Amino acid sequence: MSSDPMQSTYDPRYEGIYQRGGAAESVPDMAPSRMASPAPLAPALPDEPAPAVGTSAIREVAAPTQEAPVAPGNPYDRWGWITAGVLVGLGMFFFAAPSIYAQQYAESFTPGQSYVSPWYDRTIFAAPVLLLLGITTAVAQLFVLSIRHTLTTIPTR
Repeated sequence: MSSDPMQSTYDPRYEGIYQRGGAAESVPDMAPSRMASPAPLAPALPDEPAPAVGTSAIREVAAPTQEAPVAPGNPYDRWGWITAGVLVGLGMFFFAAPSIYAQQYAESFTPGQSYVSPWYDRTIFAAPVLLLLGITTAVAQLFVLSIRHTLTTIPTR
């Protein structure tokens, strides 16, 4: 509690409910002046018809957004990747075939039998060619896909 003498006095700038003591009736000279007649009601606005669909002033918001049509992919893309994978896989297998099958061939070869060159001895010549073709196919496929992506994402004016 404060001993300020101003706290017990009435301030005419504020209504009585905001004064110490609480109500407008506590200050008899201010109560009738604040009890003026209520303000008149605002006139009713005339009913306006709703705007027709598509006649909005803000066209960007009212217009439905249309996404760019997605071009169907080339049906041969999948086959290009499969071909590249098969060529690389065969090239790796043909490189590894002599080391995989040499022990098995040596065990099955009996002395006195004429030497026949096994099938995997010739694969070492085809392996680099198959690897080169497979890697070239994959790089070409990536190049074609990147060019196609670039051409479809360039904005047209």
